[in-house]
Amino acid sequence: MSIRRAVFGAFRRSSSAISIVVIAAFTVMILSTVYYMLAFTSAEFAQKPEVREYENAVENKIVIMDEWARTQYYWSNNLRVAGACAFGTITYFGFNTAVATNYMIGMSITSNYYRYGPESVLAFPAMIFIHGLLELTGIYIIAAVSLRVAWNLWRGLGGLVAITGKEREHWSWKLTKGEKREILKHRHTIKLLLFDFVTLFAIGSFFIFLAAPIEAYVSPAIGYIFWLAPVVAAVFLVAVGLFYALIAARGFNRMRGDLKFVWNETRLAFKRKWRPAQLSLLIFVIFFALMLLRIIS
Repeated sequence: MSIRRAVFGAFRRSSSAISIVVIAAFTVMILSTVYYMLAFTSAEFAQKPEVREYENAVENKIVIMDEWARTQYYWSNNLRVAGACAFGTITYFGFNTAVATNYMIGMSITSNYYRYGPESVLAFPAMIFIHGLLELTGIYIIAAVSLRVAWNLWRGLGGLVAITGKEREHWSWKLTKGEKREILKHRHTIKLLLFDFVTLFAIGSFFIFLAAPIEAYVSPAIGYIFWLAPVVAAVFLVAVGLFYALIAARGFNRMRGDLKFVWNETRLAFKRKWRPAQLSLLIFVIFFALMLLRIIS
């Protein structure tokens, strides 16, 4: 198999997860922006702790750096987050990071709106997506493949618990020959999943790496044009929206099938009918709820 076919295969198998991440991330970004703009006055917004933390970081750290120092800062910060997404795969950390990042983008759009006026609602997000087309896409790819791995890992563990309890009076970690044969049936699937994880994590990290110098050197210069010509910013944002819509559309049908499966598993859970995938869903809900609590607290 050629490298090109292998890479496209990894993207195809993860297309449903990519669609879920993109749709969830952009929905959260829009809702976050609308919420902050409608729920708070300028004075109230400025007093929120997360807003002060964000503005202090921008004014007292990033703004005073030169371009090369900012590039190194972005490399250090963003690649560290990518690594945390990989190491935190079993906690759905990648998906939650993508959601939280877009929540913060909504907050930063509101911050610029109150500081610089309505024209910033177009200019600022357009400036973000100059480098965000690489950086955010990299985050979404990593989030998607880690979401897929985490879901299948917990589902596999749920299945392991189920098959090790068959025809036994007491459950044990020790596997019978029949149970081992049942597990080995999934050996190819596991190898493929690990290949997809390593491949897409490498691609996502590479995108994030490339985005850092663009964010430091290019985005401020082109962003200045967006501030002077909001129409240009609007056209660019429409193009960005179409780009991500096309990405989400690639896996939309698979996503619908997967979401229907999750809905059916949820219904069965409420009926007290155990299925292995319900363990995946339970762990996802727990860590997603913890992320929401951290955001709103």
